[in-house]
Amino acid sequence: MPVVSAQGRDSVASTDTETARRLVEVVGGAGNVVRVTHCYSRLRLVLRDDAGADEAGLRALPGVVMVLRQGGQVQVALSSGVARMFAVVLEVLGT
Repeated sequence: MPVVSAQGRDSVASTDTETARRLVEVVGGAGNVVRVTHCYSRLRLVLRDDAGADEAGLRALPGVVMVLRQGGQVQVALSSGVARMFAVVLEVLGT
């Protein structure tokens, strides 16, 4: 198992926080987010105004492999760390 220093953890946490902040921005801001859930590989966002989501901006985020609109949700597929990113997005949203 790889060993990660405290400094390495802080760097990952900082990157995750910045990515989560940017994700919230490109879906139209915290006020546009009604609900966030996740499955194994995707963040699932229900938005007040679906048109407020910038798909190109979402695709440009680190770790994003696909963006879908399905079932009234904007779904953001990540290469890894979905549960961690979900928790950080909730922190950014203040929930």
